[in-house]
Amino acid sequence: MSNLERRYRALLRVLPRWYRADREEEMTGIFLAGRTDELDLEHGWPGWGETWAVLGLAVRTHLAAGAALTSAPAGVRWLGEIVRALGLIGLFVGVFEAGASVRSVFDESGPLAFSAQGAGGYLFNVLPVVAFAALLAGKRTAAKVAAGVAALPGVLMMPFAGLLVLFQLPGLVTFACLCLGFHREAPTPPAGRLAWWGGAALLLGLAAGAWPGTALLVVAVVAVRVFALVRGDFVLGRAVSVFALLELGPVVLLLLSGTVVEIAVVLVVLLVVSVVAPVRRPQFS
Repeated sequence: MSNLERRYRALLRVLPRWYRADREEEMTGIFLAGRTDELDLEHGWPGWGETWAVLGLAVRTHLAAGAALTSAPAGVRWLGEIVRALGLIGLFVGVFEAGASVRSVFDESGPLAFSAQGAGGYLFNVLPVVAFAALLAGKRTAAKVAAGVAALPGVLMMPFAGLLVLFQLPGLVTFACLCLGFHREAPTPPAGRLAWWGGAALLLGLAAGAWPGTALLVVAVVAVRVFALVRGDFVLGRAVSVFALLELGPVVLLLLSGTVVEIAVVLVVLLVVSVVAPVRRPQFS
């Protein structure tokens, strides 16, 4: 075996084992075709285009649930669905918080709400609405760009924010889930049904405002978690558990800050229960 072949096989290890078992020899042969120079075989490396293609394939195969990869083992089909569900939950919450942000314009005292600084903050806050609408319209790249721009302040603040970066984690994870889960072979979200839920989230945010909205969000997480458990929806239950874990940090910070301590304690307990509550594993045929 040449050094170049070893490097190609090492690159292919990013693919899941079940996929490599069927395709590794074929893919290695295709990569090596035409690369017959002895010097190249000894010192050559996989090209950037080949590497990028394999990494993209790795994402699509590891997150194969609901995709066109029907040969994926039954036990791993749920992983991609959980990632996509978590991305959608993050967008729903972003839409909810956008409504709360708009509400704060009318609740804000003083000129800051209508200043350039305030307008810039509100612009970032409403970007999840753009991302959500773009995703439902099938514009996946536009949705990812909007979600990425919305998460950008959190990325820039990381070196200076300390524990406050916990407030940015849900947006960052949402962006990552959109990028990983909604690849070109992933199923298209049901726009008609999700649009109603998105509209309801926006209206709830408009009605609730900031601090009451946090409590309402936690109650909604618990309600959906109970619904998933009763319904036996493993994907939704697991996605909500992960999101509850992401929201636990910000609520704990509110508790440590002394903001309505009694309510914050209740919210922390509800989130912890949502995180550790059991989920029913799917039964695949």
